[in-house]
Amino acid sequence: MADRRTLTRALALALTTVPLALAACDPTLKHVPTETSGHAQAPAPPSSALPAPASSPASNASSNASSSAASNASSSATTAPSPSSGAPAASPAPRALSPLTAAGALIELPIEGHPPAVVSVPLGATTRRPVVLATHGNFDRPEWQCQVWRDIVGPSVFVLCPRGNARRDSPAPDDIRFTYANNQALEREIRAGLAALRALYPDHVDPGPVVYTGFSLGAITGVAILGRDPALFPRAILVEGGSEKWTPGAITAYAKAGGQRLLIACGQPGCVASAKHPASRLDKAGVPTRVVHGKGVGHGYTGAVADEIKTAFSWLVEGDPRFAP
Repeated sequence: MADRRTLTRALALALTTVPLALAACDPTLKHVPTETSGHAQAPAPPSSALPAPASSPASNASSNASSSAASNASSSATTAPSPSSGAPAASPAPRALSPLTAAGALIELPIEGHPPAVVSVPLGATTRRPVVLATHGNFDRPEWQCQVWRDIVGPSVFVLCPRGNARRDSPAPDDIRFTYANNQALEREIRAGLAALRALYPDHVDPGPVVYTGFSLGAITGVAILGRDPALFPRAILVEGGSEKWTPGAITAYAKAGGQRLLIACGQPGCVASAKHPASRLDKAGVPTRVVHGKGVGHGYTGAVADEIKTAFSWLVEGDPRFAP
């Protein structure tokens, strides 16, 4: 046992002294790298600039994978998918609208070839807003209509009020009253007014259907206009007039061409009586119709009549998200 221990010690001593002896003989072996955690630490190069640390194959693979992922993420963030990639292209974000500004809540709208209209403007609107068209009666004024309808439908929609023709028998130079020559002339003025309004506020005026409202003469002439273009005027309010114009043919045509809802507002008992029969026929034809009565008003559209219309307006525009509160 003693001989074995002696032999083992001698062998260990020999293994320790051999590298030292070799290093003494060969100067190139003097800088034998020390070992740290099993990885050789390379000597610093002679230049003063220090390079990036050497990486192991594993760390290179990790680095390459990270670089590739970052590159792919950057590419995905800046490059739209090709049509052949199968991925849908991202839709552009909707452009935010600047708040609508105007000289006042009621403005005058120049219309080429026609007298200027009056418009109730949805001040501060930042989205497209729908249009309510308000036609007046004979010997009336568009300013009155626009103010009343702004009170009825609220300040968040456009109210376009065509002026029509000045009457020669107006009370005074500073109190000019207006009328409409016929339904064809009124329709031309309406379309020109809508075009002018959309040109003035191209981002804020909704291009969709318009709610038609008419009082007296505006209601009477309105039935023919509704019948010619139900797609533009699928919902309407007729005040104190127009019931006698709803012939069976007019009702059928309006219903088949897309008429959706109709509100008949009255200030006189006679208006209510004359509205019942056409309202029933419109209902049966598929156009839901209501008749409201503002008692004691007479042939007018203010007071109790305006209150009844305001209450029923939510029913008239029900299902149209543009009028959602």
